[in-house]
Amino acid sequence: MTKSYLRIILVTSLVSLSACAQQTEVRQMKSEVGSLNKEMTQLTDQTVKLTQQNALNAKSTTGVYLLPGSKTPARLNSKLGNLQMSLSSLTPEANGSRVMLIIKGESNDPLPAFTGKVEWGQIQGTTDNYQEVNVQSQQISAPASVLAPSDVSIPLLLSGLSPTQPGFVRIHDIQPVDPAQALPTQ
Repeated sequence: MTKSYLRIILVTSLVSLSACAQQTEVRQMKSEVGSLNKEMTQLTDQTVKLTQQNALNAKSTTGVYLLPGSKTPARLNSKLGNLQMSLSSLTPEANGSRVMLIIKGESNDPLPAFTGKVEWGQIQGTTDNYQEVNVQSQQISAPASVLAPSDVSIPLLLSGLSPTQPGFVRIHDIQPVDPAQALPTQ
């Protein structure tokens, strides 16, 4: 009777261990599926923002649009040559957002000191028929670069625009401080 009793205990223990292992695997799978869903949602949101950003830039006659969340640079043909513009480090602030505007020169020459204008606000409607709402602006300036290719970071405080709002940032009128350093635009 002790042998059969031991067998019963052994079989019961194995069944219990199997059930625990399966529950652990199920919890792990649920966690992995939840993580994948979150990543897919983020990628979908980023793709939508990038599509909107590209559509806005295709229609833009002045400057370049950047949409927070697209995480993709846009190219601006300026009086300094071709520049890549992007946004990074978007963080909420009490009355809006703080973001870093990164401007990269595409030539092998350092960028001269320059100024420009940044506008931001919200977009209402569709990318085919949209309106810029609650637009604010500020002048920016950057010192001359000594390294090439140049990479300039300009902190911006976007008052009135929270990171969760469907907003835009548009950069235009990039001009060298010394007009003699301007390149002909194409």
